[in-house]
Amino acid sequence: MSNVMKRVSYGYVSHTEQAIIEKLSREEKHMQAIIYTKPHCQKCRHTALKLSRVMPVQTITADADDYERFHKLGYRSMPVVKIYKADGTHDEWCGLQVDKIKQYTEG
Repeated sequence: MSNVMKRVSYGYVSHTEQAIIEKLSREEKHMQAIIYTKPHCQKCRHTALKLSRVMPVQTITADADDYERFHKLGYRSMPVVKIYKADGTHDEWCGLQVDKIKQYTEG
């Protein structure tokens, strides 16, 4: 899979992310999460499980290109979570951040 980045209104996204965003814009208007994970990661599984209760979640096992991109963004832990909202905005973070998860699951 190629990780060629595409410029969109709020930054650069990978081809995979762009396809998911385009699909989201064609379908019903709701939030969707893209979660980059690593194998056997409890924090990754926990994050995906919690968010999947309130929105569609797409998990992607991060590859070397993803790790390099995240490192350049200053992310130092997994998972890397990107929430795409119906209004075109997005939120993102890395690591297990219970407060961020609660922002979406308890609202």
